[in-house]
Amino acid sequence: MSRSPDPLISVITATYNLLSQGRQDSFKGVVDCMKRQNCARAEHIIQDGASTDGTVALLHELTEGMPRTTVISEPDGGLYDAMNKGAQAAKGEYLLFLNSDDSLASDDILNQAADRLEATKPDFLYGSTLRRYEDGGETMEKRMSLKAILQRMPFCHNSVFIRRDVFQALGGHDRQFRIAADYDLMLRLIGSGYQGERMDEPISLFWDRGATSDQDATGKDYARVWMNYYAGFKSAKALSLDDFAGFYRRGHMPARLIWELLRRPDTPEPIKIAARHSLAKTLRRSVQFWRSY
Repeated sequence: MSRSPDPLISVITATYNLLSQGRQDSFKGVVDCMKRQNCARAEHIIQDGASTDGTVALLHELTEGMPRTTVISEPDGGLYDAMNKGAQAAKGEYLLFLNSDDSLASDDILNQAADRLEATKPDFLYGSTLRRYEDGGETMEKRMSLKAILQRMPFCHNSVFIRRDVFQALGGHDRQFRIAADYDLMLRLIGSGYQGERMDEPISLFWDRGATSDQDATGKDYARVWMNYYAGFKSAKALSLDDFAGFYRRGHMPARLIWELLRRPDTPEPIKIAARHSLAKTLRRSVQFWRSY
C-alpha cells in the first residue's frame, strides 16, 4: 500500500469543553467550513485539551468520514500550548491556526492559498479577515501593514500561513503570554527577518457575536511582550508595566525608545522600517493636542 503524500497546509484548531460552554454549534461551523474547502492539500488537526464534558465524543462524531481530519485529546496548559501541540502533530509544510468559534472566509480559500504557497514558497503568507455581525452585516479588515508590528498585530492570527519549520525555529507560541502570545510570535517572526507575502483575498472569518474583549487585560499582556522585547534598552529601564500598557492604549511608543531602537547596530531592517513608521506616528500624535487616551 503506497503512502499518501503529506499535506501542504495544516489547519489547527484548539478545543476544550465545548459542550459545557455552549459552543458546540459554533464549532460545527468550523467542521462544516473545512468540509466545504474540499482541499486535498490540507489537513485539519483538532487539538483538544482532554475535555471532560463529552466534547471528545462530539469531535469524533462530527469528523467521522473526514480522512484528512485528526482528533487528538490530551492535557495542555491552555490555548497557546494546545496550538503548539497541534503544530507538533502537523504534517503540513504550512500552519494555519483557526479558532474553534470562527471560520474561513470563502469555500475555496485553502486551494487559493495552496496555489500561491506552492508557487512562491514564502516564509509566511497573510491576508485580511472578514468580520460578520449578528444582523448579517460584514466588514473586512484593511489595516494590514508589517510596518505596524511595533504597535499592534499587523494581521489576524487566523489569517496567516506560517512555514512549520519557521514556527519551530522560533520556538512556537511563548506560553508566558496568555493573551498576546500571537502578537509576540509575529514580532519575533518579522524581527528575525523572515520574508512574508500578502494575499488580496480574506483568509479567515471572525463572527462578532456582541461579546466585548477585555481591553485592560489585553493591554497588560501586550505590555509584558514589550517589556520582554525592550529589556536591556536604556530608555526602557525606568518604564513600568503600566507605562507600556499606556503605550498600548495610545497606539505608539515614546520617541526616545524608538530612537534608541533605530540606533542599535543589531536592529534588523524590518524592525528599523517599523521603527521609522512608529516614530513618525509618535511625532505626529505629539502635536495632536485634541486626542484623548
